[in-house]
Amino acid sequence: MAATIQQLEEGVKKAYDAGNLEYARILAAALVKARQEPANLIPGSIIPETIEQKPEPSFLEKAAAIPETALTLATGGTTGVLGGLGGFLGGLATELRSGQFGTQEAAKRIEQAAMEGMQALTYAPRSQAAQEQIQAIGEVASVLPPVLPQLAAPGMAMQAAKQQVPLAAATAQHAVSAAAPVVQQATQAVVQAPVRAAQAAGRAFGMLPPEPATMDAAGQTASALRRMSAGSAGVSIGSERVARAEMMPVPFTGPSALTAGQASRNFAQLQFEKESAKLGDVGAPLRERVENQTANMIRNFDALIDLPEPVAVEPRAIGQGVDRALVNRVEIKRRQVREAYQRAREEGAMQAPIEMSPLAPRMADLERFEGVASNIAPVRREALRLGALVQDADGNLIPGTVTLDNAELLRQFVNEATDWADQRQSLFARRINESIDAATENAGGASYRAARKLRSELANEFENVGITSQLLGSKRGTNARKIAFEDVFDKVIISSPVDEMNKLRSTLLKSGTEGKQAWADLKSAGIQFIKDSALSPSQRDSSGNPLLSPDKLQRTLRALDQDGKLEALYGKKQAQTLRDLADIATDIYTAPPGAVNTSGTASALMIALDTIGTAAFTGMPAPAVTALRESAKYVRNKKTKARIQAALRGEMTE
Repeated sequence: MAATIQQLEEGVKKAYDAGNLEYARILAAALVKARQEPANLIPGSIIPETIEQKPEPSFLEKAAAIPETALTLATGGTTGVLGGLGGFLGGLATELRSGQFGTQEAAKRIEQAAMEGMQALTYAPRSQAAQEQIQAIGEVASVLPPVLPQLAAPGMAMQAAKQQVPLAAATAQHAVSAAAPVVQQATQAVVQAPVRAAQAAGRAFGMLPPEPATMDAAGQTASALRRMSAGSAGVSIGSERVARAEMMPVPFTGPSALTAGQASRNFAQLQFEKESAKLGDVGAPLRERVENQTANMIRNFDALIDLPEPVAVEPRAIGQGVDRALVNRVEIKRRQVREAYQRAREEGAMQAPIEMSPLAPRMADLERFEGVASNIAPVRREALRLGALVQDADGNLIPGTVTLDNAELLRQFVNEATDWADQRQSLFARRINESIDAATENAGGASYRAARKLRSELANEFENVGITSQLLGSKRGTNARKIAFEDVFDKVIISSPVDEMNKLRSTLLKSGTEGKQAWADLKSAGIQFIKDSALSPSQRDSSGNPLLSPDKLQRTLRALDQDGKLEALYGKKQAQTLRDLADIATDIYTAPPGAVNTSGTASALMIALDTIGTAAFTGMPAPAVTALRESAKYVRNKKTKARIQAALRGEMTE
């Protein structure tokens, strides 16, 4: 007989799923009767002799019990519901004040308060026949989904009579057909209203997932993607997001594709997806999708890192590569300058006398800044030593006359005495050199002018660019580098002004294969920096991927984008790819305010509301619910799973 019971249970579920509610009720009544057969109480056992066998009520007793049964059902479906709701709200307030709300113990106490409130305002049947009828009605309700309005009222009365009604056979189908129509219309609205109100309050405060949208009057559902605003070409914003994600170097497709909520940014859909992802096994597909997207996001960064074909990836190795390229190029340029000046000297051009008229007033004007620019005083002393400047009897600076050779020597001293990363020093050094240029203009012939041109190019490329000068320079009085190899990336990509970074890029790209590789390494390190800034160093998902912060990613890109550094580094196309990745991260990991509950009390409140809802429809507390609770869970989970699968396919559900 056990197989027959199992078949009946499966038949009830299948009939309900198929929408055949009448057949489901018939099978449920048969299932109740089968369960009450003595041989089926415990397989292989007999009814203990100690169980008191009560006589079967007569037909007249059954008929007389119908009004008492109806009274139980009516009070259970009206005042009982209100009493249960009052008990629930009172228990909820008590637990909130105590600070225990959110624990399983608190949920049980709230449940008990709701049950006691319901029992207090529900009539308890006194006759055996009425008790048996209520018991039979409750048994039928226990195997059918709680959404059947015909059985709502009988289920309400179950708890009130529960402890007074023994296990009995009998007139389940008769009780359903006779009693349900009597109280259905009177109790249905009262039964549903308080429960819906409590659930609506929970949703309004973001403590429950959104209620599944229903079909409209015409029985048609509208896709959220169709409701999204469309662009000028008629393409929805959601479709644009999906297309953008699919165009990444590693496309977001298949197991990593955007969900319906991520694509549409629809509030209700995102709320459903974010809250449903918290639901144990049911929400596992949504959690797995986000983990796949995280892994795909990391693969995209790695693909961008590999595009320039980096050789050096460690900070020190990157700094050493940049240094080798710069040193090689600057030595070539310095050798060319030395050779050009040597030719000018051999031709006698460097011995031409030059009066340094522009230099005297310039240095006199800069004396007042000696306290804020440390290069002014040593330059003045060197100019006096070489004879480019002379002091009169009153100590005033007047122009001196020097050879072109000494004028160039003074220029070299100015460059070496200046910290070109210091704005004041570099400004005043350029003014001094301008005075020297003005004094030596058109002097010395063609050979000198050629040498002067090469020297000017050297200064503009290596000496007058703060970051380049620092990379090549040493700390004053030591052999220590001004910028350690380990800090080269930070100084070049993060800290330097974009114009200086661009000048360094030009220098490296002119430095042959080694310089081009050094610039490629810097670019790759820049992508790695962007990636690392967004990933948590310690937190990981269940797949082992580090958690990604879209806010940090956006901030890092905005900082690089502010002065055009992002495009200067990667060009317009790759810079836009990085911006798109940041936008995709925002689509994946964020939701509009209010769509996600982060208080940690949602699940506890759901348990409590579910308890009062279950009581309202069945009259039974959660610990006593068997087939009814499993049936409700089965239906709810089935619908939720269907919505989740639709969301993973990118389909909006109503």
